[in-house]
Amino acid sequence: MIKTQAKTERVTMKETDTEIALLKRDIQNIRDNHLKHMKQDIDRIERKVDKIDNRLYWVLGVLISTQVASMIANML
Repeated sequence: MIKTQAKTERVTMKETDTEIALLKRDIQNIRDNHLKHMKQDIDRIERKVDKIDNRLYWVLGVLISTQVASMIANML
């Protein structure tokens, strides 16, 4: 019974060590590879959003200036 229990514990320890090694490898892979690509994608999306923001501000400015010009023209 003691031998079986010790053998079971060794197998369990080996499985645990294997799982820990796999988890470490996965974490390293995510850190080294995926995070880099995610950062690049986020930066690319931010640039697109900034362009859209700038376009919206220009359209808003044109609309407001048109309304102000129309009001001034009606006053004269």
